Amino acid sequence: MSETKVVAIAVEARWSQRGGNLEVELRELRSCQTVAHLPARQEERIVRKPDAMIYFEYGLAAVALGVSALAFARPELFAAEAAYDAERMQYVRDPKTGRRVGGVFTAVGLGLLTAGIVDSVRARDQVRVSDTVALREGPVQPCDPPSGPASGRAVELVLGDRVLAGNADAEGRVRFTLPAESEMSPETDASPRALAATLRVGFAGALPISLVAPYAHTADAPHTGTARSGAQ
Repeated sequence: MSETKVVAIAVEARWSQRGGNLEVELRELRSCQTVAHLPARQEERIVRKPDAMIYFEYGLAAVALGVSALAFARPELFAAEAAYDAERMQYVRDPKTGRRVGGVFTAVGLGLLTAGIVDSVRARDQVRVSDTVALREGPVQPCDPPSGPASGRAVELVLGDRVLAGNADAEGRVRFTLPAESEMSPETDASPRALAATLRVGFAGALPISLVAPYAHTADAPHTGTARSGAQ
């Protein structure tokens, strides 16, 4: 599965001045990129640090099992006070008490040992594997089609202190009626001269253009030009 998306747009302005009228055609120059969606597997490693309680559990288990082993091996050491046995004609200790103590400590030791083993298993590092989607981006290249009219854009023509506003039509064209020449420059020389102007086109920023005065020099042969913004 793949998708194509527009990653950059530049604006190209082509203008034509005929007399006191200026016509601007705006076109969007689009750059696209194809993004492929590929199945992938993601591994997440969980690193755990063993708790000191684990070693404490193992230590107590060792002590408890040691006591139980001693109780089973020498039960008389844990017996109650010695009693006189008339048949044997001697004092003897009942080993049952020692065996009971050994059983209790065996159960306690096994419980602590089991808890230590369980905590040790939980403290091991884990690797979790899950299904995911990897994105592979292709090269940036002109879209198909690479350009189109920049319709509906707000456009401003800046001439000195004058700002003229307009909106591009469905074909990306906008028309301006230039101010009277007397308002633009005090020059009275009839020879052609350039007038600096700027087109402001939304996010594309300011596009510098040039006009010709007196306007009469463009009545028969229009003055044209092209300006392009950087990709946004």
